[in-house]
Amino acid sequence: MSTKEKKQKTRHFQFPDTYIILIGLCVIAILMTNFLPAGEYDREERNGRTVVVAGTFHEVEGDYGISLINLPVKIHAGFQSGSDIIGFMLIMGGAMGIITKAGAINFFLQNVLTRKVRGREKIMIPVLMAVMAVGGFTFGMTVEGVAFVPAVVTLCVALGFDPLVGMAIVFIGGNAGYTAGIFNPFNVGVAQSIAELEPFSGSWLRWILLVLLLAVSSVMIVKYAYNVKADPTKSVVYGMGITESWKTELDLTAKASKKEYLGLAAFAIGFAFLIWGASSQGWWFGEFSAVFFWIAVVTGIIYHYSLNEWADYFVLGMKDMVGGAVAVGFAKAISVILEDGVIIDTVVYYLAKPLEYLPGVITAAGMLVVQTILNLGVPSGSAQAAVSMPIVVPLSDLLGISRQTAVLAFQCGDGINNCLIPTYTSMITYLAATRIQYKHWLKFAWKIVLAEWLVGLALTIFATVIGY
Repeated sequence: MSTKEKKQKTRHFQFPDTYIILIGLCVIAILMTNFLPAGEYDREERNGRTVVVAGTFHEVEGDYGISLINLPVKIHAGFQSGSDIIGFMLIMGGAMGIITKAGAINFFLQNVLTRKVRGREKIMIPVLMAVMAVGGFTFGMTVEGVAFVPAVVTLCVALGFDPLVGMAIVFIGGNAGYTAGIFNPFNVGVAQSIAELEPFSGSWLRWILLVLLLAVSSVMIVKYAYNVKADPTKSVVYGMGITESWKTELDLTAKASKKEYLGLAAFAIGFAFLIWGASSQGWWFGEFSAVFFWIAVVTGIIYHYSLNEWADYFVLGMKDMVGGAVAVGFAKAISVILEDGVIIDTVVYYLAKPLEYLPGVITAAGMLVVQTILNLGVPSGSAQAAVSMPIVVPLSDLLGISRQTAVLAFQCGDGINNCLIPTYTSMITYLAATRIQYKHWLKFAWKIVLAEWLVGLALTIFATVIGY
């Protein structure tokens, strides 16, 4: 056997890069436009939203199939479609570059908070996850939470964990709150409005869902964190330099200077302003970008950076986010392809059709499965509700399943797998902010997401049995 043949035999499978996965999904979407019939539902205005009209699906005349040759064109259109979040990611990255260089946040986390939580890490992880969940179930915090990532990741690394633990605390914790959606206007609020239910009614079961999601995920994250603390080689990212990149010098005797206090105040006030705007003023990526930009400006003034120094640190911070920003463009291309091929409604129609022939308890579980699959192509909670709920609601009435249960199935299917699907742009933003590759996050998170999904499935079946 030749040396070349031996090398080929010993070559291991390499998990595809994030971009390869997203391009592959784009190709699948293009093939779907050529094999599935173009179709759509009629739409109407309801409670200020454009929603589909159940029972009106019809095929559309014309050739909407997309050629593979036009794949780059659709990817370019994806960048245009995702320009708001791409711009936000780059500006936020630049701001975080300046904030990180200044070091005020890291100082207080490592030199103050680390002292207080050392030895109590098992409590710290679920407590911080619960704090993140509050943002999720109140004003629907998703990508906004990325502002906490540098601080929490730095804290976790200082305590002997790895960056995956820090990202999980913020992202999985916040997503648990978003999924439970107790007062979340973007998933439960929209879905209940379409289902003609009282706003945020039936919250008692959603509180239970929140507790179960946090309990399951925090136990699994704590177990992983302590395995890494005891043996760093157990880290999914061991030996890749990611954990080391988050380490800074730790001096527990150091005292904060006036600059540190002012730097912390600038960040805290800015983020409080962001939460206020997101929760009550309808702010979105443009306003979020403005907040981070001005935090960066004020921080630069506090630390007496020259204009050129400020620009250098801002550009360095942006560089950390470029990979994630590019991935957002590819992810958005998938939605563009499905829309241009006029097959989103077709997919919804054929996914929902089998539910008509399932018995009650199984139907509710089937609704969750359908929403989970649909979430891959339509990861926006509000958009998914507008497309699917007008179809699912009359179907649930016909089969004797309560509308509250239909909403519960929607929110679990829409929310839980957000922590795993590569088309979810908020996850891509978190990965960019933590410098973690998707394949490493997938290896770490899939068991947690599966456990959460099974909790959602069990609770949906329970809701059907009790007539929720």
